Amino acid sequence: MPFFKRNKKENNVKSEVQKEVKKEHLTEQIDNYLSKLEKNESEDPTHILNMLGSLYFEKEDYDNAIKYYEESIEQRKTLGKAFTDLVKLYNIKRKEASQEGDREKVQVYLQKSDDLMKLTKDTIRGKHVGGRTTMLKS
Repeated sequence: MPFFKRNKKENNVKSEVQKEVKKEHLTEQIDNYLSKLEKNESEDPTHILNMLGSLYFEKEDYDNAIKYYEESIEQRKTLGKAFTDLVKLYNIKRKEASQEGDREKVQVYLQKSDDLMKLTKDTIRGKHVGGRTTMLKS
């Protein structure tokens, strides 16, 4: 039996090392995209904003993921990964707020989810109100 326990410990150590390497790689990618965004190196900034949102989501930095996904949607209201990930992120943040007993934050993220669903319906229907919608801002 001790053999199996040691193996589990070794696997846990390997897993932790792999997580650290992955986070370092994600940080490098984030820095690269932030640099591109800052220098306006892309004809399509929404792509960079979406990539930043994805990378921060994968890194479990939910606040920054939300920030970049919301910016992306502000610039171009198209359905896709930003919409679906924002729904997930809002639910994560709402659950965290609920566990902390912060009713105000729970309401904020419920409202953001409702607003996102409305924007999704409007986008599907082809409605564009004034070109830009600022409903996602807190």
